[in-house]
Amino acid sequence: MKNLSRPCRTAVALLCLSLGTAAWSQSASPTLTRIGERGQINIGHRESATPFSYFDEGKQVSGFSVELCGRVVDEVKKVLGKEVKVNYVPITTANRIAQVTSGGIDMECGTTTITLGRLEQVDFSMPFWITGTQLAVKKGSGIHEAEDLRGKTVAVLQGSSNERALQALSQAKGLNLRFNYVKDYAEGFLSLETGRVDALAGDGTPIAVFAATKARNPAGLEIVGRLLSTDPYGVMFQRGDAEFRVLVNRALARAFASGEAQRLFDKYFAPVGLAFGGDMAVLYRVQSLPE
Repeated sequence: MKNLSRPCRTAVALLCLSLGTAAWSQSASPTLTRIGERGQINIGHRESATPFSYFDEGKQVSGFSVELCGRVVDEVKKVLGKEVKVNYVPITTANRIAQVTSGGIDMECGTTTITLGRLEQVDFSMPFWITGTQLAVKKGSGIHEAEDLRGKTVAVLQGSSNERALQALSQAKGLNLRFNYVKDYAEGFLSLETGRVDALAGDGTPIAVFAATKARNPAGLEIVGRLLSTDPYGVMFQRGDAEFRVLVNRALARAFASGEAQRLFDKYFAPVGLAFGGDMAVLYRVQSLPE
């Protein structure tokens, strides 16, 4: 452009910028358009869902789900052809779906179970984790299965799949369970250890990790009972955005195929005694989709 006058060079530069902007602003994906327009992606995270999504000791957002979603962010940047700022938004089980449907967050990276009911409101990626509802209790409590909780009080996260599983079992077997609603596992374990509830119901993997690493008296707790539900975790985002769903699944499939997801597994779960294999190995293998 050296033979152009300065006004012409400016005009050409502005034209190129506008054409670049149009590439993403005319995307069929409302999520990508929103991210591109503001130059920022809003990611919902949990504050104490260790080791999936939590604040670390330095008050930084960390965790397996968060880092896995970082691969999605890389794919977003590539598609948009620009840098985007990452803004982490703390969410709870009670407000996470509303945050997604309203556009307050572009995706949620925590421990949200994919259910048919939720798919009527939001969309999900392919699963990146499988667990199920279990119980945390004090050792020596005499509680080994959910049926041993007849007439007792259970702490649950409001709006969780664990709550629904326990309510359904209570009604089916006449257990007359009482529910104490807590905002997170930190509050739930505190209620359990101080005797305000008889058990805490949660996803087996997160509560086992929390009990071993964050509880006041790990030696006095145990995780008991059969799996009362099947809980596959996925990245949650707005419904009806097929282009963004493909982008998210592409990022996850590549992480599964490359071994990056397993390396993240080892980073966050090996220190608490969980070895990669079994259902997780099968999950990653069958979802290593070809390009």
